[in-house]
Amino acid sequence: MRTKILPAVLLIALIAFLPAPAAAEPDEETLEADLAAAIDAVADAEEAVEAANGRAAELETEIAETQARFDELKTALNDYAVYLHTEGDLQTTNALLSSENGDDLIDAMTYSGFLGNERAALLADAGVILEELEAQRAAHAAEVEAAETALAAAEEAADDLEEQLEELRAEVAAGPGSDGGAIAPESYGSAGGEGCTEDDPTTSGCLTPRTLHMYNETIEAGFDRYVSCYRSGGGGEHPKGRACDWAAFSSGFENSDASGDDKAYGDRLAAWYVNHADTLGVEYVIWYRQFWSPSSGWRSYSGAGGDPASDHTNHVHVSMR
Repeated sequence: MRTKILPAVLLIALIAFLPAPAAAEPDEETLEADLAAAIDAVADAEEAVEAANGRAAELETEIAETQARFDELKTALNDYAVYLHTEGDLQTTNALLSSENGDDLIDAMTYSGFLGNERAALLADAGVILEELEAQRAAHAAEVEAAETALAAAEEAADDLEEQLEELRAEVAAGPGSDGGAIAPESYGSAGGEGCTEDDPTTSGCLTPRTLHMYNETIEAGFDRYVSCYRSGGGGEHPKGRACDWAAFSSGFENSDASGDDKAYGDRLAAWYVNHADTLGVEYVIWYRQFWSPSSGWRSYSGAGGDPASDHTNHVHVSMR
């Protein structure tokens, strides 16, 4: 009759092992993994609630059946008590008068008492079972509540992670949104078509006048961490004197992703270039696996290669027209 009740310790463990909110500045991959784990936890919690409710239904059925049996036995015992009160003496007397030996006489005298005791014993057993089932129902109510609490916690964790993921994706789509109050640059009025005619302050190479103007205005705005512009080899704008790489770390280029204040510095610098692209003559910006151009806005950077340098997570790249 008894079935195992879902242990409360399993429900407590379910809550304990829900994925914790991701650490500061989580990446999309981490949040997606945490969200998948949270969804699994929701499914487990739903199964736990279903099992708990199923057992509660079983208990209600058992209690109803036992109560019906209890009521039936109680009625039978009451009826038998009425019978003994109204007709019992007459029946016992007839049994005694018809007895032909001592054994029959003893049997006749005890028979009526046996029938009453038997009914009373059955009723008592049914009463004990009924009390046990009702005690199980009271205890199981806590199991049902714990299962529902675990489900609510799992759903809340999943909702929170989903919200974090949506916010992160929105931030990625929007790109850095503030230049941290850096002063605006002075406009460079020359048209395009300039050559690499100016000395590069960061290398022994050269820069175009517009790129040199961008460099000076960037320093003037307060972005003074390590920077390297001209590069003789490779493609892109560096060999043309039209690009600079600004380190996010105060110590220079490091082989790791910027975080904390260093990430914030890169965000401000990238946003400053975007906000003043027309004034400076910016062609495009690359920062933290994102690419910006006047025509497309911020979008995912397709040239990311999985390391800080190619992913541009340790420096801000700016190319000039």
